[in-house]
Amino acid sequence: MTILEVIQNAQEDRGISTAELARRTGIDYEALRVSLKGGRNITGPELVSLCQELKLDIPDFKAVETT
Repeated sequence: MTILEVIQNAQEDRGISTAELARRTGIDYEALRVSLKGGRNITGPELVSLCQELKLDIPDFKAVETT
């Protein structure tokens, strides 16, 4: 599992659209859309905002594969 998959799963589980997630986090919609498709890296501040909004914490990322 990747960081993006953790975020996407949380987004889906909570029923939040990408447009709504962008609005709630203040992240540009197009930038977030491209990031969630793997076309651009999520910045550190964006990741913090996403985790806060989606109520994700460090244990939620324990299954993330590192290479």
